[in-house]
Amino acid sequence: MKPGMEDRFQASMEKVLPVTEAREPYVLGYEIFQAPDGSYYQHEHYENEAAVWKHMELTADGQKDWAEATEMIQLTMVGNLTQEFRDTFLGGGGTEFRPFRRVSR
Repeated sequence: MKPGMEDRFQASMEKVLPVTEAREPYVLGYEIFQAPDGSYYQHEHYENEAAVWKHMELTADGQKDWAEATEMIQLTMVGNLTQEFRDTFLGGGGTEFRPFRRVSR
C-alpha cells in the first residue's frame, strides 16, 4: 500500500468485495492477508480466464481505487493464459505458472 492511502485501499475493498460476494459466482476465492510489516497479500481464484475479465469489468470503479492506493510488489498467475491476458496483466512484470500436475478433491 502506498503511504497515506489506507483509506483509499479500504474504499476499494468496500466497492469490490460486496459485488464479488453477491454477484460473481465465478470468483471461487478472494482472500486478503496482512503481514506484520503492514504489507498485504491478495489471493484470488477464478473459474477461468473469462471470469477474471468479467470481474475486472464489473468492479472497475473499485479496481481504479485499488490501483491508485497500492504498489504491486509481485504478481503471480497460474493457469493457461492467452497472449492478450499476459500482455494486459503481466506486461509490467510478473510470473506465470502453467499447469503441470494436479491432485484435487
